[in-house]
Amino acid sequence: MEVFVTIGVKLTISFFGLWIITFITGRKTLSQLTPLDFLTSLVLSEIVGNTLYDDKVTIGQLLFALALWCALAYFFEKATTRFVKFGYMAEGRTVLLVDKGQVNQEMLEKYDIEFTQLLSMLRQQNIFSLREVWYATLETNGSLSVMRKPEYEPPAAQDMGIDASFFCYSH
Repeated sequence: MEVFVTIGVKLTISFFGLWIITFITGRKTLSQLTPLDFLTSLVLSEIVGNTLYDDKVTIGQLLFALALWCALAYFFEKATTRFVKFGYMAEGRTVLLVDKGQVNQEMLEKYDIEFTQLLSMLRQQNIFSLREVWYATLETNGSLSVMRKPEYEPPAAQDMGIDASFFCYSH
């Protein structure tokens, strides 16, 4: 019975510890995770998983591990925003895959992206022809940001001479 109580206490502490760490270091959706965020998640899961069922690890040691990891993650996160070059090293840079309508083959090769993958990512942005693309940037979280060539941009209400205020809901 004592083992179950210890596991329950460790699990409860881990749950709230992870919640606090997430709250302190910043909440992000899964699609916004950087490689550093992903690594942090993996290490935290290992800390919690390894301490839950190890009788030799005390609750104090679990608290210490969570607090230390929280402090490291927090200061690392602050350092990446304060020191730009460090941030590039830690989280990466955006990569220009299409520049002025031309596919940057060198970057595709460097980041091990197949041409068919690029086309697939463009289709997910509702772009079905490469000739529509002026710029395409691979973001640090793995998503693709695209700027269409002006002639392929959907027309805005203003372009068609429509009063857009008509569509706005206001009281």
